[in-house]
Amino acid sequence: MRIRLAWVSGLVVVGLVALGGGGARSAAAQAAGGQVVKLGEGETLTISGFLSATLYGNSGFFTFGNGQNAEYAQAAQPATDRTYTGGDVRNTRLNFTFMGSPVLGKYSPRGVLEADFFGAFPATPAPPFTDEQPQLRVRFAYADLTNGRTTFRIGQFWSPLFGEVPVSLTHIAFPLGYGATGMIGWRFPGLFLYHDLNPGKATVMQLVLGVFEGSGPEVGAGSGIGQGEASATPQFEARFNLTHRKPKLSWSAYVVGHMDTKDTSAVGVATDNVSGSGVEVGGNVTAGKLTIHGNAYTGKNMGQQFAHITQQVTAAGEIKGSGAWVQGGYDFTPHFGAWAFYGFDDPDEANSPGLTGNFRSKNEDISGMVRFRAGRYGLGLEYFEANTTWATTGKQKAKQLALSVQYTI
Repeated sequence: MRIRLAWVSGLVVVGLVALGGGGARSAAAQAAGGQVVKLGEGETLTISGFLSATLYGNSGFFTFGNGQNAEYAQAAQPATDRTYTGGDVRNTRLNFTFMGSPVLGKYSPRGVLEADFFGAFPATPAPPFTDEQPQLRVRFAYADLTNGRTTFRIGQFWSPLFGEVPVSLTHIAFPLGYGATGMIGWRFPGLFLYHDLNPGKATVMQLVLGVFEGSGPEVGAGSGIGQGEASATPQFEARFNLTHRKPKLSWSAYVVGHMDTKDTSAVGVATDNVSGSGVEVGGNVTAGKLTIHGNAYTGKNMGQQFAHITQQVTAAGEIKGSGAWVQGGYDFTPHFGAWAFYGFDDPDEANSPGLTGNFRSKNEDISGMVRFRAGRYGLGLEYFEANTTWATTGKQKAKQLALSVQYTI
């Protein structure tokens, strides 16, 4: 009965969170780190996440969408009457983390389920009703065994290529420049290992290994099988992290390598394999009120990881390229700060026979944000501009001005 009552109380909390809550929320619900519900046998459930809403005005059309997932400019832009307005709440996110007592020496189990609202939803939702009814999608679903220093993870999580992330209140689920300016990496089902090499030291070193599902465009119409799955070979990644934290100066750096194989022909057809590979470096420096961070990558045939302006390899040949982004932020007061972003992705069309038709030959994004913070509440006024060069339609530009709010659960 105790377990059942705990689950009921947890579901009540989830309901309050999903509905936006009222003034009657408990002190526990206001505590940092989300709502903690005690279950049976020493297990806990932590409910966390955030509510996100954006009101925006655009000039021109974006991909992957025109709201919170705007990343680069579409190939066809209106010649006149380019401006329109909209709203988006799909960044809103819920996280459920279950943690149990040690079951194997010092190793404890942990399970995580995370979802947002970018689910089965048209890229261009049809008004008047569909755009106000976003649907849930699973982001993470994994189980861990961890002793604090070493974690074994099975399930869906970020590939190690997903490293440093730009700061934004508008572009969260689809970060600033994601798939468009060197901000790469995607989440896959697989096996992951996280191991701290020297815990307790001033500069912590960590090794991350990942072996996870192959990916790529579908091979064979209606097969549901991608190029990576067709190759019968997983993706492999290894990452090395360095982290140093002090009150006045903190920094982090990482390097990650990637390898994969894709079969560009259908299952049941003679194998036509191509390899994918890449290297990424990134870092973050925070000194007092100032933060500068970014990353850069170079590689080939990594479209499934949102590289090469998210262009996928085909039987036509390889795709090579590189990209990078940098962002700086400064907190002028405890409540007000400003951030500026620049990034690019530049496929090497001269050495990329796989780029055919009206392909994207280069993209540049710029963004600036003024942010207000007060406890769990955040408000950001953000300008975003994408300049995308297409092979046959030339440079296309799209702009967005957004007012976004975030309340952290």
